[in-house]
Amino acid sequence: MKAGSGLLRDRDFLLFFTARTASLTGNVIAPLGLAFAVLALPDGTPTQLGLLLSIRTIAQLALVLLGGVLADRFPRRRLIVIGDVTAGCSQAVTAALFLTGTVPMGMLAVLAAVNGASSALSQPAGIALVPEIVRTELIQSANALLRLAANVARVGGAFVGGVLVAATSPGWALAADAATFLLSAALLLRVRPRTSPGTGGADGAEKRAGYLAELRAGWAEFRALPWMWPVVAQFAVVNACFGGAVMVLGPTVAQRDWGGPFAWSVVLAAHSAGFVAGSLIALRLRPRRPLRAAVLATFGFAPSYVLLATGAPVWLTAASMLLAGACLDVFEVLWRTAVHTHVPAQAMARVSSYDSLASFVCTPLGLAVAGPAAAQFGTRATLLCSGFLVLLATALALVSHAVRTLRSAVPGTPPAPEAHASEEKGPTARRTGSAD
Repeated sequence: MKAGSGLLRDRDFLLFFTARTASLTGNVIAPLGLAFAVLALPDGTPTQLGLLLSIRTIAQLALVLLGGVLADRFPRRRLIVIGDVTAGCSQAVTAALFLTGTVPMGMLAVLAAVNGASSALSQPAGIALVPEIVRTELIQSANALLRLAANVARVGGAFVGGVLVAATSPGWALAADAATFLLSAALLLRVRPRTSPGTGGADGAEKRAGYLAELRAGWAEFRALPWMWPVVAQFAVVNACFGGAVMVLGPTVAQRDWGGPFAWSVVLAAHSAGFVAGSLIALRLRPRRPLRAAVLATFGFAPSYVLLATGAPVWLTAASMLLAGACLDVFEVLWRTAVHTHVPAQAMARVSSYDSLASFVCTPLGLAVAGPAAAQFGTRATLLCSGFLVLLATALALVSHAVRTLRSAVPGTPPAPEAHASEEKGPTARRTGSAD
């Protein structure tokens, strides 16, 4: 915790910390606003909601590799600002459409695509900017603090979103999201990274070779990390199931069984409270084998699917979502720290963009089919099947020797027991040729 308090006295980290917290607060409000805004339309259905969410995700995935190349070429802070301003404007227009009662689905689809494109621009840059602000020995503490602050904001965002939707209208919730993006951009304009703008980019030879060469180089880095792609494959399944089964069918369960948006906001707030607990755990956690610990934690995702499927009371479902949130945050901090300490800085944004693309490549399918699957097979069967797939994907990730044996590269972590000769030696074995 001493390292964390020291980080919060650093001006640039504090600005970045506050900016990310602001935008993530709005990102919790936005799904609540959009979900109940669409479901409140005369012809609104879970299928329409899923299609809008899938369009946003498809746009993000289509452009995330370009975002990674740009973030390894140009100042990362500037790209995040551009992405936040674009997202804020798109959400402001979306809010205006719902507030004025003029809601053409075609326009909503275009705005969802713009919002996804803005995320593709800023996400790889946001991941790769952290090591430009924070020293290596403080990376895990910084990642945990960033997650903690964002997660505290998520708890507040879930309640504020529920109150805004219930007391006013979903349009005002979307307007609040737009304001948080613009606040984030204003704060980031004042951040001054320790490294010069050029140090975040690819080297000169790679720049002369062009964007495709940089993409190929990023793919080579990604492919050469044997511990990365099994976990990325796991989260391709996890994200598709959570986005489809939970985020599309969850509001439907809440509206049908629990009385509407406020009950669902309580469940989301519990999920966010779990993030806070996970961040606090991760501040002190120093596992010798970080990916093994991270993947084992994700078994905690499964109970929430079962309880949503079986019509459990709100409080019990909320408790399961709190557990899932804690497990996810421990995973995220350990995963992000592994990327920051095992991937070379000049390729980090591109590797992170491949990570994002592969991790979310199945999410549009999950979002699009959740509604039709529930209509065909029932909400219960769809949720239970999704939970089973999450468990299966997690077990398969642990089959990987590289995932189980990757060593921590964070200074101050107790050394792992001496490995066998055949065991992967973490960054030493991997980095002889050469970082979401």
